[in-house]
Amino acid sequence: MSVYKKFTAQDKAIIPFNAHKQYNFNSSSAATNQVIHYTAKHTSESISLYSSASSVYGGDSKNVIKYNQIDHLFYRDYLKKLDSKKDFANPLKQRRDLYEKVNILSIPSGLYGFEIKPSSFYLSSSGHKITDDSLGNLIISGTNLNDYPNDVQENVFRLDPIKGFEKYDLTVYDGYAEITFGDNIEGQHQENFKRFYRRGLHRTDASSSYSTKIDPTKKYIFKDEDDSYFFNEIKYNSVTFNTSSLGNISNKFPAIHFNSLTGSHVEVPHNEKFNFNSDQNFAISFYINPQKFNNQNIDSEKRYIIAKSGTKNIIDSGSNLAYRDSEPQFPFEIYMQSESLYFERSDGDAKISINNPVTSSADGILRTSHVLCQNSSSIMQIWVDGNLVKSTTTNFKKSTKNTANMYIGSKGKHNSNDNGGGIGTSGIGSSFIIGSYQVDTRDKGRFFNGDLSNINIWSRVYNSTQIANISESINASPYIGNIFYKSGFATITHPNFTEILNNEGIGDMFIGDTFSVGPLGNSIERLQFQGTHLIYEHEYQCTIQEHEFNATTNVSARKDRSRKNISLENFATGSLFKPYVTTIGLYNEKNELLVVGKLGQPIRMSDETDTTFIVRYDT
Repeated sequence: MSVYKKFTAQDKAIIPFNAHKQYNFNSSSAATNQVIHYTAKHTSESISLYSSASSVYGGDSKNVIKYNQIDHLFYRDYLKKLDSKKDFANPLKQRRDLYEKVNILSIPSGLYGFEIKPSSFYLSSSGHKITDDSLGNLIISGTNLNDYPNDVQENVFRLDPIKGFEKYDLTVYDGYAEITFGDNIEGQHQENFKRFYRRGLHRTDASSSYSTKIDPTKKYIFKDEDDSYFFNEIKYNSVTFNTSSLGNISNKFPAIHFNSLTGSHVEVPHNEKFNFNSDQNFAISFYINPQKFNNQNIDSEKRYIIAKSGTKNIIDSGSNLAYRDSEPQFPFEIYMQSESLYFERSDGDAKISINNPVTSSADGILRTSHVLCQNSSSIMQIWVDGNLVKSTTTNFKKSTKNTANMYIGSKGKHNSNDNGGGIGTSGIGSSFIIGSYQVDTRDKGRFFNGDLSNINIWSRVYNSTQIANISESINASPYIGNIFYKSGFATITHPNFTEILNNEGIGDMFIGDTFSVGPLGNSIERLQFQGTHLIYEHEYQCTIQEHEFNATTNVSARKDRSRKNISLENFATGSLFKPYVTTIGLYNEKNELLVVGKLGQPIRMSDETDTTFIVRYDT
């Protein structure tokens, strides 16, 4: 027979805590537990074309919908819209770059619970071992993060361009798809006749190159921005976007293509962040693929790659934006002449220049090279493909700062394009003009012709190990993707690694071996993580006062061993007799047993002090 006592509010407590459960899967057990992976791809076509019911487009075979969902939930404009993104992001520590393709690993919430415990993720596949850095980034196991650029505030300018693929996918220009017809609108045959469509709408003024549209409400503010933490304003001028030669076979980094015939360049307004003085440290990194002009050999003209030297902005008397010559000093100029790349600095009086060949007719001018030019105190260096190729000391007496704009693919308004030629016009009192050049004392140069990608400027310098890693990683990052702890997604975004997880298909078959259907190419070999499950500990304090529960209800202490007769045996009536507690039960108001606790050994009750039993259980 039980004896009951009601609890007060003070007797009860609920304490939450996290419990971590370790999971270890191979390819088979992961699939059994609904751990699924996908390869998803961007397309500029309407997402409505890719429903599972679409027979015309074969359904969503490229997982376009999943790509758009991942982009919307985690990546798109995340630096500006942190509060609207899933999973907390620390913009100073977590880097989110989404290119044209992505591997998505999805872990059910029943396994990871509240979140995947940071620093517990491990994935091995196709010779790669991947871990997380506890901050939401995925890295190759064993990577030393200090051997890479790891402070976004030192990366004062960055132009991959990350979203360049949105411009070249399906030859889309400014959001419109290009379709080539054999006949024009009037029915007349015309080769390469083009019309531009987007979501079924025809646009006649779409261009084959991209130029930034100036926001009419903000007269001098450009609508395009770089990829850095600082959102530097940039202005594209007649550029196109290509896939570069960088990345793996099926997934490439985007590149900006500069056409010297049309004067392609990128303009960046003057900014003190990259207006380096004579003794300031800085590094400029990029991949370059110089190309022949008009199928001719590389000429002897100065073709500017990146420069903060020639031109500055002013506001004229009519409140319009105008361009003027900048000061003679400059913090950096990088240009090509013939087969060599030049890195120059000037304080207005002295000019220091170093150069080194980056290509030759022997190995082909279409070869892509990584170049890093840096100034370390009084030492200028050029590094090519991770190797130091040229160095010199400087002894500037004056400042190298100026108010010039920074230009990529040109030097500014003095640059001349390659469209034209022959002898120009001249008149009495005017300068004589030949082709695109007007003879004067200024060094004008010409526009760059070729591809540039992954352009970075840092307000610091790097050692040989770090420069080698910048060169090999392509996007100057040790991170190959992200893990979203509270959502159960791991994404591999770096183009070099997006073949780590492929969809299921027919596996390898060998003579004498059993034919099997399995992973195509790569799959999960081993997956480990800890799921964080929120547990509630319920605590009840069962307090027995000194005058309570001092009599036994055990029938063995009654004279006739009956529950109906309450007369006790003589041994149970003396002052030395004390009852023992062996079991504690928790009941609801209907006297239904909810929790039962068995004591390891009987506890003798006291009639002199209160006794408290603490019952704890987890849910």
